[in-house]
Amino acid sequence: MFRGVVVRQALASLADNFSAPYVGYYLASISTSGVLQGVLQFSTNSLPTVAQVLLGPLIDWWGRYVATLLATSVVASLMWLAISLTTVPEVLVGLVTLRAVVVGLSGLAFTAFVGALYTASARGRLLSAVNIVSQLVALAVFTVTATLVNPDLSTLRALFLFSGLVSLVASAVWVRLLYVDRYVATGRGGGLPNPVKSMAEVAGDRSFRKLYTAYAAYIAVMSAAWPWFPVAQRYVFGMSVSDLAIMNAASTASTMASQYLLMRYLDRLSLKSLIVTSRVGFVIPPLIYGLASEPWQVYLSSILTGPFAAIGNVVVPLYVLNIAKKGMYASYTALLNFSQGTAAALGSMVAGCSWRWR
Repeated sequence: MFRGVVVRQALASLADNFSAPYVGYYLASISTSGVLQGVLQFSTNSLPTVAQVLLGPLIDWWGRYVATLLATSVVASLMWLAISLTTVPEVLVGLVTLRAVVVGLSGLAFTAFVGALYTASARGRLLSAVNIVSQLVALAVFTVTATLVNPDLSTLRALFLFSGLVSLVASAVWVRLLYVDRYVATGRGGGLPNPVKSMAEVAGDRSFRKLYTAYAAYIAVMSAAWPWFPVAQRYVFGMSVSDLAIMNAASTASTMASQYLLMRYLDRLSLKSLIVTSRVGFVIPPLIYGLASEPWQVYLSSILTGPFAAIGNVVVPLYVLNIAKKGMYASYTALLNFSQGTAAALGSMVAGCSWRWR
């Protein structure tokens, strides 16, 4: 079981890391519109979280987390295939957004699945193992991608196609694990839940309210820099896809090494302190991008951010699972994602549209 989950996530990492890091670059290559970059950031941050708030209570009510994971995995795979077929910027933004919605629901179901299946002490080990293996696969992918010299649009589209096919193969793992739903299903039965009522119950949790409020305020400020990153990479630093692959490889290596150390000491550390530490560390990228004049400085930013990414990857979902009420894991995670996504969407849209004013 443990091995099956790790294998599936490793295959998903293989699929996504061949394509996902280059979507913004691909859009910048077929359109120089800063507004479209802002819309992409806005839609991929806001709409998935809105869907999660609406459907999170339904996922908890149904309680068939593996079946949900299978369905969303297949649909997300097909979306990569659709993305590979378009060079129209507006269509690309729409397809990427739709896929982000589906992937968001998949992540929601996965977090709930971990919460329902594993004890509190085992959750950290599983999440750490999944992240380490996924990062190892990503590092190998970035190394391979770095050997491509200035690939054209057709090459990028081929990468999207490849990701879709690999993702479909990864979906087969969930088919083999469908039997698990009989043992971990937490469906509460009765009529369909009222999403508004369910979210109000989650939002009223005092301990949780402190977390999602602070997170939203933080993201609202930080997200204003995000739309600038792919445009700066493309037009300020003149980075190629190979350069981006090197940057991603450096970031992944740093995160993976930090993840291994975190897994060994996680039980001895305060989750709240680790969350604060991870957020402080993420001020590094916008600061360095604002001061950098050479690509190597951007690489350094990715390396320095690795340890803080490792902390956030595990500690945030682990903390949410620890404070969530039993059978409401998806609802708690959905509300946290919604607060972050809404704040990020507003910040990204304002920043993206500001390019038109320059």
